[in-house]
Parts: sequence; structure tokens; C-alpha cells
Amino acid sequence: MMHLLIRSWLFGCLFLAVSTGRAAEPAPLVQPANTWVKRSPLKDAPVSPRLSYEASIGYDPLARRLIRWGGHAQGGVKGSGEQIAELWTLNPATMKWELKEPNHAPPAVCCAQQNVFDTAQNRFLRFKSFSGNHGWQWFREIYLNNSSVWSYDLEANRWRDRRPLPEPRIGALHCASWDSDHEVAVVFGGEGTEEGTFVYDPYTNVWTLQDPKSPPPPRSGGNMAYDAARKLHILFGSQFSNDPHTWAYDLAKNEWRDLKPATQPPTDRNDAVLAYDSVNKVIVAVVRVGVVDDKKEITHGRLETWAFDAGKNTWTQMKPEREPDGWSNRSRMIAYVPDQNLFYLEANINPAQRVPNVEREQQIWTYRFAEAKPNTKPKPPVALRVTTTRAGLNLDWQPSPSPDVTEYLLLRGEGVQPWLTDLKPIGRKKPETTLSGPELRPFATYHYAVRAIGKGGQESENSARVRTQYRAVEDVVVSVVSTKEVRLSWQPPPNCDSFPGYHVERAVVEVYSEDEILRLKKDTPPLAEPSVGAIKAIGPFQRISNAPLKFNSTSYIDASIDLTKPQTVKVEPLVRNRFRDDQLDPKGKPYRFAVYAYRIRAVDLLGVESGPSPYFLTIPSAPENLFSREDGERCQLKWTPNPETDMKGYRVYSMKGPRPEGPGQPTVRLTADPIAGNKGRLPIVQFVDEKAGSEVRRYWVVAVDAIGQEGIPSTPTWHYRTCRSFYEPFVGEWHQ
Repeated sequence: MMHLLIRSWLFGCLFLAVSTGRAAEPAPLVQPANTWVKRSPLKDAPVSPRLSYEASIGYDPLARRLIRWGGHAQGGVKGSGEQIAELWTLNPATMKWELKEPNHAPPAVCCAQQNVFDTAQNRFLRFKSFSGNHGWQWFREIYLNNSSVWSYDLEANRWRDRRPLPEPRIGALHCASWDSDHEVAVVFGGEGTEEGTFVYDPYTNVWTLQDPKSPPPPRSGGNMAYDAARKLHILFGSQFSNDPHTWAYDLAKNEWRDLKPATQPPTDRNDAVLAYDSVNKVIVAVVRVGVVDDKKEITHGRLETWAFDAGKNTWTQMKPEREPDGWSNRSRMIAYVPDQNLFYLEANINPAQRVPNVEREQQIWTYRFAEAKPNTKPKPPVALRVTTTRAGLNLDWQPSPSPDVTEYLLLRGEGVQPWLTDLKPIGRKKPETTLSGPELRPFATYHYAVRAIGKGGQESENSARVRTQYRAVEDVVVSVVSTKEVRLSWQPPPNCDSFPGYHVERAVVEVYSEDEILRLKKDTPPLAEPSVGAIKAIGPFQRISNAPLKFNSTSYIDASIDLTKPQTVKVEPLVRNRFRDDQLDPKGKPYRFAVYAYRIRAVDLLGVESGPSPYFLTIPSAPENLFSREDGERCQLKWTPNPETDMKGYRVYSMKGPRPEGPGQPTVRLTADPIAGNKGRLPIVQFVDEKAGSEVRRYWVVAVDAIGQEGIPSTPTWHYRTCRSFYEPFVGEWHQ
């Protein structure tokens, strides 16, 4: 329990600073309107990591950093271009890159376009894409870590696997945009899926299938951007098809519309990227125009810059003096940085694109649509907080930073889903920044926002929303102390100023053992008692706490189970993962223990429940903060001990190459017996591979619990990594 509290203090309490703190305002870069300027790599610019394509990008407006995640390593696909799970930040004012080395990470990925940034909680949201296709990945890590959503907190440098259930099948190269009004993500399509339009609410950790009438046709690629002025998600473009339409999705109405503008950019396999200019209220698109076509694939092309005004329903070709370099598929991503009033485009150049005097570059370009016009509206108040009591609620906020604000307009709505909850004025406060509300209906969820009003009566935009509902619990520890006892502990929901009660839920989980999956047993000989290799199915969750736990209780002991008796899901599961018959060994030894999943829900004094926490299994969690250091032909490893109690220890696994393409690299178990149990609560755990050699290797660590169960593999670390020289300016002696 103490280790959980230490870890939470390091990673959780800093979130309060994120919600109110802001990096210093940088001076805007000088750039004329309607121009593209190449910012990196340049002789006088900070060094570029020279990363390759198929990554994703988002902007953290508080830290004032662009966040780049995933894609391929520097060699592209051929050579050493493995999929990566690296998270980088770029200072848009200085062009300085920084490699973040977080606690954990989703599996390495490619075709990762259109992840989004949650401006309400200040988290980067990663949605599932392609993993395991280009070598240097252990499929057991993929099978047990690859849920539909992960979130990244830059201030805490912490990834969390959100594990929402049920979850849709998210295709790679999907379209996604952040709805800043309703504070949810809208996701559409993706390669190989026809499941349609989904909404993810990170506040409640819940996916919702929208199923609107007449949606756009399925596609690979294309982009979506949220036009906050018109409350529309604009979708345009495709990688492999010709969709001659500009689509708009109205989330509140659950309605897709073909806007049918009079003029459009070229649409045949245009591989468009889009972003919304919140200063000038337009969407800018960079589209690929093929100029050489062999009827199957565009073999040469150029880029064009277009702007879409959704209010006028008009596309305009901007025709800047120079367009960015390159043209090939999946090689561009774009984000808008409002404090610079600039779009930032990454363009990945390789020899096939035949850019003059360039062989391979990770280029950064900036574009200014127009100069910013003076904004006379006051800024909205910040840092709203709401606390419910049996008598009503207390709402407070920090004043608007704008001068001459005379009063505040309060808005409220009632409903579960924010996009179906209309916020309507309920009164004004002059000039107080608090509200003690009337009695609220039990079991009802209310949403609040506040606007600032200036001397001339001008109103600000809405503040961020708050709800009379706790955010979903995020951090839970499940400790198996025996086959008849499981101990749970957790941290309160983020930004929790009061003491909620809690419900505990449990579900039956069916699993495949590592001996039942041919790929896993081929790469790593299974243990005599094989470990969990993948989840087969998770059944419905049943509440096992008869009443809400006490309002100051954050622990629970489940003594009503018997892990020696494996269970089957007898009703329709929340999730089922399928393997083809030729991927399974019918003679493989099944997993010997029952497996369960747990979730926590917070509940307030009026009976309003939070959404479900991520689910946590009765196998050990992934070890975190795994680092390595080369010492000649030795490899030193260190990591943070797991938070579970009574661990037997850890096993270390290693993969050696080179095998730059495809699955199938052997992953060797280096420690037959578990090492370094955490009963002594060491601050770190260490291991040395004396026979690592001087060639490239990767290492994983897996925890082993009190009854001998191996858990979820850690994120890997490198030994004499591929493309090592590119990383030397960015990493220390210990690295991931």
C-alpha cells in the first residue's frame, strides 16, 4: 500500500498543477500570412531526431509543447525502421526536441494518425492502431497491453492504460477529433473496419456507438478536425479511394451531412491532413495531388494548401509561394498552435519522393493562414471546481484574467452524456466567483460552465465544464496474496476534493495460455505451468460490494473467490478476442488458475456514480520505469518495484536481432526463477545480463506474484539500440 501512495504522489498530485499552471507565453514567430516556412532541420536549428513516418501529433496548450507519438524509427520501413512507442515533445517556439522516457507505454505502433489531445484533463489520448508488423516486438506484450485507449500526462510523464469496456474495434488510419465543447473525442472509420462513428468520454471512461444515418463510406486515411465556431466535425480525404465529398458531423444531433461545397480540393487518393485554426475560424488542409499514376498507386505528386470556411461552406486554394516538400502516403501530420497562430506540419522525406538535395529528413514546416485580429472578448474563467453535498453544491472558479470583467454568467444542464446536455443560463454573479447551489435531485448528473462578461456586455466563450459526478478512478492495485484472497487498493479520482464512496465490480475472464498460442510458444518455450498469453473473453461486471464502501475507504479484500477453479463466461461477453484455428495449438496446456477483472466506481453523497475505472486483472501489472545501461558487453537493467504486495519477484526476457522486418524473433527467458522479490520494498530493482554482447538487444521484465503467476510484460528497453547515433543527443547513460 505504501508503494502505491508514493507512486501516486509522484504521478497524481502534480495533475493539480497542470490544471492551473501554464508555461510562459512565448513570443510569436515572425511569419507573413499565407506562407510556408521550413523550420527544421536547418544548420542553425536544434538537432533533429530524424524520425520516420506514420506517427501522430497533438498540442498541449498548457505546457506549450507539441506531442509526437509512435510511427517508425529512422530507417522508414526497410532497414531498421521498426515500429516505435516513443513519445517526443517539440517546443514550437525554439524547435527543440525532447525524448520523454515515461513509466510505461502502449505497444509500438505505425499508421498512428489522428490521436487527439484532451484539453479538459490535459492528456494526450492514443487510440489503437497497427502493432507487431516490423520486428523487435514481443507479441505477448501486444496481446496484453493493446487496449483501445491509453492516456498520457505530460506534466507527470505518465502513460495510463484506460482499458474501457466494452470497446469498439478501432481501425488504424482512423479519423478522430477532440470536441472542445462537449469534452469528448469523436472517432470514425479506419482501415479494415466498418464499425462507424464512436464517441469516447475520458471523464467517464466510456465508449458510445452513435450509429447515425447516412455516414460517410469507410476509408483508410483522411482526416477530421473540429470547427469549434460551428460545432461541427469536418471530415475530408482518403488514402486509397476517391471520396468527392466534404462531410460534417453534428455530435449533438448525431447527424452526418454531405456539405456539397461548390469547389473542393482534389479528392482522388489525396491523403489529406486537416487542422482547425481557432484564431481565424477556418480549417486548413494539405492534400496530395498525384501527377504520375500507374492505376494502382501514385508514383509522383505534389502538395496543395486549401482552407475551408464551414460558415460559408467554401473551399479556397491558398496558393502560397512555396508548398512543403514531399508527397508520399502517410508521411504528413499537422497541428495548430494557437499561441503562435501557426500550423505545424511534419513532412517525412525519403529517397522515393525525389526531393532535390534531400535524401531523408524529418521536416517541420509552419504556416500562417492570416494575421490574428484583435480579440475584444474577455477570456473565460478557469479552474472551475464543484463539490456536492446533501444540501446542494458548491461551485467556485478563478477569475477571468481579462481586465474590466463585471460579472459572470452561470450555465447549467442535466444529463449523463455531455453532448446531449444543453447548458442554459441560470443566473449571474457580480462579482463573486462562488456559487452555493440549491438542493439537487439525487442520482442526477449536472453540468456547469461559466462565462465572463465585460463592461460593454461582451461575453467570453464558455469555461471548461465541470460535472456533479466524479471522474473515473484511474489508479488501482490488485494484489493476489493467495488463491483465496485478493486485496484491492486505489487512489481517489483525479481532482477529488471530497471523500467519495466506492463500489467494487468483478468479472470472469477467460484466457489463452502462452502454450495455446503458436506464435508465443514458437518465440519463447512456455513455462512448465504456462503463463497468460492473451485474453480470450471478459464477461459482464457484477457488483461485489453490497453497499458503497465508506467515504474514506480506498481498499477492499475479496475473499469470495477460488483461483484454483478456472471459470468460463456463460453469457455474452463485453469483449472477445479471436484467433484463427491455425494460430492456436489445440493440445496446448491451458492456464491453471481462474482469472478475474476488477473495476472501481466512485459514488457521491447524492448517489451519482462515476464511470468505471480501467479494469485490472488478477495477474501482476506491468513493471514500470524500465531503464538499461550498456557496460561493454554487459547490459545493466533497473526498474521500479511493482506496487502489489507479497511479490515473488521478476523474470527477465531478452530478444536479439537483427531481424528488421516481420514477426517471429525469439524472446529468451534469462531468469528461470523469479529474482528480487519486493518484500523489502527496494526503491529500484536491478539485473545484469553478463552475456549481452555488443549487438542490438531488447529486454522486458515480467512480475511474478505470491502464487507464481507471471503478469503483463513491461515496455521494453534497448541495449545498443538501432539507429543509436540519432539518440545520443537526447538520452543519458541510463535510457529506454
